[in-house]
Amino acid sequence: MILEIDMGSYLNLIGSIIIGGIFLMMINNYNNSLSQTSHERTLDGITIYHANQVSKLIEYDFNKMGLRVPPSTTIIKRADSSQITFLADINNNGAIDSVRYILSIPDSASGTVNPRDRILYRLVNNEAMRDATLGVTRFRIRYFDWLGNITTDPKLIRNLEVTLRVESIVPYDTVYSAFHWQTKITPPNLARF
Repeated sequence: MILEIDMGSYLNLIGSIIIGGIFLMMINNYNNSLSQTSHERTLDGITIYHANQVSKLIEYDFNKMGLRVPPSTTIIKRADSSQITFLADINNNGAIDSVRYILSIPDSASGTVNPRDRILYRLVNNEAMRDATLGVTRFRIRYFDWLGNITTDPKLIRNLEVTLRVESIVPYDTVYSAFHWQTKITPPNLARF
């Protein structure tokens, strides 16, 4: 017995295979896109969390600048674009602390994949250097007097503009998640002198 299959059956079979293949490719592309979006959102969330933590710490410390410091004492000891040293009773224990923020050199964060990230150090008194956060690619401070003019004289500083950029320490498909934060801080204890 010879099985006869007409040409129309072959075309239907081939058409079904092509449509099924296209449908499977669409599902696979959707799954890959969903996976990529999930990874990107996870990196974004981690980056935003780190940036939020360090920005809260900076605001907390900078707003305490000069707290309980005697009027005859210079509050800001060093002020340049990537580091600051100031006096304040940070721990609310009655003792005046020296607080220093400094951005490391680019090669200091060698434990991460991101070639641009650095470590933002926060030092209180004479304690050993410790990092406030990883992933900081920019930390810049600009200083203003009471008229809003840029100044570098520690005795004239009344406002600070802090710019912070935090990137993820690992990429997803060569793209690093990034968060940019900029704020002006007017420490209340600087205005009293």
